Amino acid sequence: MDKRLLTVIKKELKRIFSDRRLIFTTMILPALSIYVMYSIMGNMMTDRIDEVEENIPTVIAVDAPESFQEFIDETKFEMIYAEDASEDFEKQILEGDAEIYMIFDENFDDAAMAFNLPNVKRFYNGSEDYSQEARYNIDNTLNDYETFLLGKRIGNPEHVEVFDLNRDVENSKIQDDKKATGKGLSILFPMMIAIFLFSGAMSVGPDMIAGEKERGTMATLLVTPVKRETLAMGKVIALGIIAIITSASSLLGIILSMPSAGEMFSRDGIDMASLQFSSMDFLALIAIMLTLVSVYVAVICLISIMSKTIKEANTYMSPIYMIVMVSGFTTMYTTGPIESWRYFIPVYGSIMALKKLFAFELTANVLLYTCGSSILIASILIFFIKNLFNSERVMFNA
Repeated sequence: MDKRLLTVIKKELKRIFSDRRLIFTTMILPALSIYVMYSIMGNMMTDRIDEVEENIPTVIAVDAPESFQEFIDETKFEMIYAEDASEDFEKQILEGDAEIYMIFDENFDDAAMAFNLPNVKRFYNGSEDYSQEARYNIDNTLNDYETFLLGKRIGNPEHVEVFDLNRDVENSKIQDDKKATGKGLSILFPMMIAIFLFSGAMSVGPDMIAGEKERGTMATLLVTPVKRETLAMGKVIALGIIAIITSASSLLGIILSMPSAGEMFSRDGIDMASLQFSSMDFLALIAIMLTLVSVYVAVICLISIMSKTIKEANTYMSPIYMIVMVSGFTTMYTTGPIESWRYFIPVYGSIMALKKLFAFELTANVLLYTCGSSILIASILIFFIKNLFNSERVMFNA
């Protein structure tokens, strides 16, 4: 490596690492914030889900037939029986004082035994978690109640059941735990990595070029014997190193928060203990991250060069940040086979490749497509960066 290039890189890194406040805000604070946020979120979500599931819902039943009152398990529901419908009942559902409101047709049992079709009106509050959970429970109960009534129709409830499902089967789920866990993480982690990489580069990138132009120190650098291409590459490489470190810090925060958030993930079938990456998986992850960050760094440097101040550079980068976020969210809801050409799309293709990686479905072709396209895009942008560094108008009057 050119000694002058190495000197530029060291100079930029020294400026970052000698500033304690900048180290804290760009490398320590992200990990700390994510750890605290995900730990609190995981504990709160787990407590909330447990609270909803353990709640005994209040059910108001109007004109409930005797067969239903005998069938219902009042250990699972707090039943309130009424003879007439009332608007107050709807108000109780709306205000959360009760979870379910049902109205049975008159002479319900007689109509059911006479092969007529009596009706049950069931109401719930869609804006209340307790009420939504109670709806699922009461609907399952009503399905069982219907089977019970069919048995009474034909005289023997056992004759209603035609077959059993999974009798004497302890575990009907056949799956690769490693792959199932990876698929769960592939929904969230690729988006996080993409956003953390960009935010890490964005936090210090504008100051390296636009900041020096604003302070007037860029002009001093440009008149030194160091080639402008060397200065440009030094800043690009230094920014890439900072972006990788910041991203690693953020990912560390996620990993440290997993014990607290583990219960939340386990509800979706994610067992962190079964997740084991091979050395090739780690190499692929590093390759995707490095090529993706090369695109980010090139874009940020290009915008910074064309900006007069840090504020102006941050303003221009806001739409780019939104594109990165949208790309990340889009891949969260992408299912099924992916056309090969999509992996050539900058940023989006890299995030999709990360999704395949965490799902243990990454192929050599996909890795080649996404890394190759990122390198090509970054190379083109760096070419423009070098040319802009040689432009007096851009560097001194932009």
